[in-house]
Amino acid sequence: MPGVPDAQRDRALRRFPLRRLRLPMGDGQLSVVIPDERAWVREGSWAPGVVRGKEPPYWIRIWPAALAAARALHRVEGLAGLRVLDLGCGLGIPGVQAAQGGGVVTFADLEHDAIAFARWNAKHQLGCSTAPAGVSLDWSRERVDGLFDLLLLSDVSYHEKHHAPLLRHLDQCLAEGGVALHTDPHREVASAFLAKLDGDYVRMSWTRPTVVQDRRANVRVAIIARSPEVLEAWRTRFGALGYEGHL
Repeated sequence: MPGVPDAQRDRALRRFPLRRLRLPMGDGQLSVVIPDERAWVREGSWAPGVVRGKEPPYWIRIWPAALAAARALHRVEGLAGLRVLDLGCGLGIPGVQAAQGGGVVTFADLEHDAIAFARWNAKHQLGCSTAPAGVSLDWSRERVDGLFDLLLLSDVSYHEKHHAPLLRHLDQCLAEGGVALHTDPHREVASAFLAKLDGDYVRMSWTRPTVVQDRRANVRVAIIARSPEVLEAWRTRFGALGYEGHL
Protein backbone atom coordinates (compact mmCIF):
# COMPACT_ATOMS: atom_id res chain seq x y z
CA MET A 1 0.00 0.00 0.00
CA PRO A 2 1.50 3.37 -1.01
CA GLY A 3 2.03 5.83 1.82
CA VAL A 4 2.18 9.54 2.56
CA PRO A 5 4.97 10.36 0.04
CA ASP A 6 2.85 8.83 -2.73
CA ALA A 7 -0.27 10.68 -1.60
CA GLN A 8 1.63 13.97 -1.56
CA ARG A 9 2.00 13.67 -5.32
CA ASP A 10 -1.79 13.86 -5.66
CA ARG A 11 -2.89 17.44 -6.30
CA ALA A 12 -6.03 17.20 -4.14
CA LEU A 13 -4.56 15.27 -1.22
CA ARG A 14 -1.37 17.29 -0.80
CA ARG A 15 -3.33 20.37 0.25
CA PHE A 16 -3.81 18.64 3.61
CA PRO A 17 -1.37 17.55 6.31
CA LEU A 18 -1.34 13.78 5.88
CA ARG A 19 -0.85 10.69 7.99
CA ARG A 20 -0.98 6.97 7.36
CA LEU A 21 -3.33 4.87 9.47
CA ARG A 22 -3.53 1.09 9.75
CA LEU A 23 -6.98 -0.09 10.83
CA PRO A 24 -7.20 -3.63 12.28
CA MET A 25 -9.53 -5.70 10.13
CA GLY A 26 -10.03 -9.27 11.33
CA ASP A 27 -6.75 -11.08 10.87
CA GLY A 28 -5.43 -8.30 8.64
CA GLN A 29 -5.51 -4.54 8.33
CA LEU A 30 -6.72 -1.74 6.11
CA SER A 31 -3.99 0.79 5.37
CA VAL A 32 -5.15 4.28 4.40
CA VAL A 33 -3.73 7.78 4.04
CA ILE A 34 -5.98 10.38 5.65
CA PRO A 35 -5.83 14.05 6.65
CA ASP A 36 -4.05 14.72 9.93
CA GLU A 37 -7.20 15.95 11.64
CA ARG A 38 -5.57 17.74 14.57
CA ALA A 39 -3.11 19.61 12.40
CA TRP A 40 -5.82 20.58 9.93
CA VAL A 41 -8.20 21.77 12.66
CA ARG A 42 -5.44 23.92 14.15
CA GLU A 43 -4.70 25.37 10.72
CA GLY A 44 -8.28 26.66 10.66
CA SER A 45 -9.04 27.06 6.95
CA TRP A 46 -12.37 25.27 7.49
CA ALA A 47 -13.70 27.76 10.07
CA PRO A 48 -15.02 30.55 7.80
CA GLY A 49 -17.32 28.11 6.03
CA VAL A 50 -18.83 26.94 9.30
CA VAL A 51 -19.34 30.55 10.38
CA ARG A 52 -21.29 31.08 7.14
CA GLY A 53 -23.56 28.15 8.04
CA LYS A 54 -21.82 25.26 6.32
CA GLU A 55 -21.92 21.91 8.11
CA PRO A 56 -18.78 21.23 10.17
CA PRO A 57 -16.19 19.09 8.36
CA TYR A 58 -17.38 15.74 9.73
CA TRP A 59 -15.93 14.04 6.66
CA ILE A 60 -12.36 14.45 7.84
CA ARG A 61 -12.84 12.00 10.72
CA ILE A 62 -13.09 8.23 10.73
CA TRP A 63 -16.16 7.45 12.82
CA PRO A 64 -16.80 4.19 14.71
CA ALA A 65 -19.81 3.43 12.50
CA ALA A 66 -17.60 3.53 9.40
CA LEU A 67 -15.04 1.19 10.92
CA ALA A 68 -17.76 -1.22 12.08
CA ALA A 69 -19.18 -1.28 8.55
CA ALA A 70 -15.74 -1.98 7.08
CA ARG A 71 -15.18 -4.81 9.54
CA ALA A 72 -18.55 -6.32 8.63
CA LEU A 73 -17.59 -6.15 4.94
CA HIS A 74 -14.25 -7.79 5.71
CA ARG A 75 -16.20 -10.93 6.63
CA VAL A 76 -18.28 -11.00 3.43
CA GLU A 77 -17.38 -13.56 0.80
CA GLY A 78 -17.91 -12.90 -2.87
CA LEU A 79 -17.69 -9.11 -3.08
CA ALA A 80 -15.72 -9.30 -6.34
CA GLY A 81 -17.64 -7.65 -9.16
CA LEU A 82 -20.52 -6.42 -7.00
CA ARG A 83 -21.70 -2.86 -7.60
CA VAL A 84 -21.25 -0.90 -4.36
CA LEU A 85 -22.45 2.61 -3.50
CA ASP A 86 -20.91 4.32 -0.46
CA LEU A 87 -23.46 7.12 0.06
CA GLY A 88 -22.39 10.18 2.03
CA CYS A 89 -19.04 8.46 2.11
CA GLY A 90 -16.79 10.92 3.95
CA LEU A 91 -13.34 9.30 3.92
CA GLY A 92 -15.05 6.19 2.56
CA ILE A 93 -13.58 3.53 4.85
CA PRO A 94 -16.41 1.01 4.17
CA GLY A 95 -16.13 1.56 0.42
CA VAL A 96 -12.35 1.24 0.57
CA GLN A 97 -12.77 -2.13 2.29
CA ALA A 98 -15.29 -3.17 -0.37
CA ALA A 99 -12.76 -2.21 -3.06
CA GLN A 100 -10.15 -4.33 -1.33
CA GLY A 101 -12.58 -7.22 -1.64
CA GLY A 102 -12.95 -6.63 -5.37
CA GLY A 103 -16.18 -4.62 -5.34
CA VAL A 104 -16.87 -2.06 -8.07
CA VAL A 105 -17.25 0.98 -5.84
CA THR A 106 -18.87 4.38 -6.34
CA PHE A 107 -18.29 7.03 -3.68
CA ALA A 108 -20.89 9.80 -3.35
CA ASP A 109 -20.54 12.87 -1.17
CA LEU A 110 -21.05 16.61 -1.23
CA GLU A 111 -17.37 17.20 -0.41
CA HIS A 112 -14.97 16.92 -3.35
CA ASP A 113 -12.03 16.41 -0.98
CA ALA A 114 -13.74 13.51 0.77
CA ILE A 115 -14.24 11.76 -2.56
CA ALA A 116 -10.61 12.41 -3.52
CA PHE A 117 -9.33 10.63 -0.39
CA ALA A 118 -11.84 7.79 -0.69
CA ARG A 119 -10.98 7.10 -4.34
CA TRP A 120 -7.21 7.36 -3.82
CA ASN A 121 -7.26 4.89 -0.93
CA ALA A 122 -9.61 2.50 -2.71
CA LYS A 123 -7.65 2.33 -5.94
CA HIS A 124 -4.42 1.59 -4.05
CA GLN A 125 -5.81 -1.46 -2.25
CA LEU A 126 -4.28 -4.72 -3.41
CA GLY A 127 -7.66 -6.30 -4.23
CA CYS A 128 -9.05 -3.34 -6.17
CA SER A 129 -9.61 -4.50 -9.74
CA THR A 130 -11.76 -1.63 -11.08
CA ALA A 131 -11.01 2.08 -10.68
CA PRO A 132 -13.48 3.48 -8.13
CA ALA A 133 -15.90 6.15 -9.29
CA GLY A 134 -16.76 9.37 -7.49
CA VAL A 135 -19.95 11.41 -7.63
CA SER A 136 -20.02 14.86 -6.04
CA LEU A 137 -23.61 15.83 -5.27
CA ASP A 138 -25.96 16.86 -2.50
CA TRP A 139 -27.50 13.43 -2.02
CA SER A 140 -30.14 14.90 0.29
CA ARG A 141 -31.58 16.68 -2.78
CA GLU A 142 -30.29 14.61 -5.71
CA ARG A 143 -30.10 10.90 -6.43
CA VAL A 144 -27.11 8.86 -7.54
CA ASP A 145 -27.78 7.24 -10.90
CA GLY A 146 -27.53 3.49 -11.31
CA LEU A 147 -28.38 0.21 -9.61
CA PHE A 148 -26.19 -1.26 -6.90
CA ASP A 149 -25.93 -4.65 -5.24
CA LEU A 150 -24.76 -3.13 -1.96
CA LEU A 151 -25.61 0.27 -0.49
CA LEU A 152 -23.32 1.46 2.33
CA LEU A 153 -25.11 3.83 4.70
CA SER A 154 -22.60 4.64 7.41
CA ASP A 155 -23.94 7.08 10.04
CA VAL A 156 -25.92 9.08 7.47
CA SER A 157 -29.35 8.95 9.15
CA TYR A 158 -28.49 11.31 12.02
CA HIS A 159 -30.83 14.08 10.72
CA GLU A 160 -34.53 13.50 10.13
CA LYS A 161 -34.20 15.49 6.90
CA HIS A 162 -31.97 12.72 5.55
CA HIS A 163 -34.60 10.01 5.94
CA ALA A 164 -36.64 10.69 2.79
CA PRO A 165 -33.50 10.88 0.59
CA LEU A 166 -32.20 7.63 2.08
CA LEU A 167 -35.51 5.93 1.41
CA ARG A 168 -35.43 7.27 -2.15
CA HIS A 169 -32.00 5.76 -2.71
CA LEU A 170 -33.12 2.44 -1.24
CA ASP A 171 -36.22 2.35 -3.43
CA GLN A 172 -34.52 3.42 -6.66
CA CYS A 173 -30.87 2.33 -6.41
CA LEU A 174 -31.00 -1.08 -4.72
CA ALA A 175 -30.75 -3.84 -7.31
CA GLU A 176 -32.84 -6.98 -7.19
CA GLY A 177 -31.23 -9.30 -4.66
CA GLY A 178 -29.14 -6.51 -3.15
CA VAL A 179 -28.93 -5.22 0.40
CA ALA A 180 -28.06 -2.07 2.30
CA LEU A 181 -25.61 -2.04 5.19
CA HIS A 182 -26.64 0.65 7.70
CA THR A 183 -24.44 1.45 10.69
CA ASP A 184 -24.93 3.96 13.50
CA PRO A 185 -24.12 4.35 17.22
CA HIS A 186 -27.71 3.63 18.30
CA ARG A 187 -28.95 7.16 17.66
CA GLU A 188 -32.66 7.68 18.39
CA VAL A 189 -33.15 9.49 15.10
CA ALA A 190 -31.50 6.57 13.27
CA SER A 191 -33.85 4.17 15.05
CA ALA A 192 -36.74 6.27 13.73
CA PHE A 193 -35.34 5.88 10.20
CA LEU A 194 -35.11 2.11 10.54
CA ALA A 195 -38.70 2.02 11.81
CA LYS A 196 -39.82 3.77 8.61
CA LEU A 197 -38.64 0.74 6.63
CA ASP A 198 -41.26 -1.55 8.19
CA GLY A 199 -43.63 -3.00 5.62
CA ASP A 200 -41.38 -2.46 2.62
CA TYR A 201 -38.11 -3.93 3.90
CA VAL A 202 -36.88 -6.53 6.37
CA ARG A 203 -33.72 -6.27 8.38
CA MET A 204 -31.53 -7.84 10.99
CA SER A 205 -29.10 -6.10 13.30
CA TRP A 206 -26.38 -6.69 15.84
CA THR A 207 -24.14 -4.50 17.98
CA ARG A 208 -20.36 -4.26 17.89
CA PRO A 209 -18.28 -2.20 20.34
CA THR A 210 -15.91 -0.22 18.12
CA VAL A 211 -13.00 2.09 18.84
CA VAL A 212 -11.20 4.24 16.27
CA GLN A 213 -8.53 6.64 17.44
CA ASP A 214 -10.14 8.35 20.48
CA ARG A 215 -13.76 7.66 19.49
CA ARG A 216 -15.61 4.74 21.06
CA ALA A 217 -19.18 3.56 20.42
CA ASN A 218 -21.46 0.56 20.52
CA VAL A 219 -22.34 0.46 16.83
CA ARG A 220 -25.58 -1.00 15.53
CA VAL A 221 -24.94 -2.89 12.30
CA ALA A 222 -28.08 -3.54 10.24
CA ILE A 223 -28.56 -5.42 6.98
CA ILE A 224 -31.64 -4.27 5.04
CA ALA A 225 -33.32 -6.22 2.23
CA ARG A 226 -36.59 -6.31 0.35
CA SER A 227 -37.41 -9.92 1.25
CA PRO A 228 -36.63 -12.48 3.97
CA GLU A 229 -35.05 -14.76 1.35
CA VAL A 230 -32.56 -12.11 0.22
CA LEU A 231 -31.84 -11.17 3.83
CA GLU A 232 -31.11 -14.76 4.77
CA ALA A 233 -28.78 -15.23 1.80
CA TRP A 234 -26.79 -12.17 2.81
CA ARG A 235 -26.82 -13.12 6.49
CA THR A 236 -24.92 -16.22 5.51
CA ARG A 237 -22.45 -14.16 3.48
CA PHE A 238 -21.85 -11.74 6.34
CA GLY A 239 -21.50 -14.59 8.81
CA ALA A 240 -23.36 -12.40 11.30
CA LEU A 241 -23.49 -13.78 14.83
CA GLY A 242 -25.59 -12.44 17.66
CA TYR A 243 -28.01 -10.59 15.41
CA GLU A 244 -31.30 -9.49 16.91
CA GLY A 245 -33.39 -11.05 14.17
CA HIS A 246 -35.90 -9.87 11.59
CA LEU A 247 -37.60 -6.66 12.66
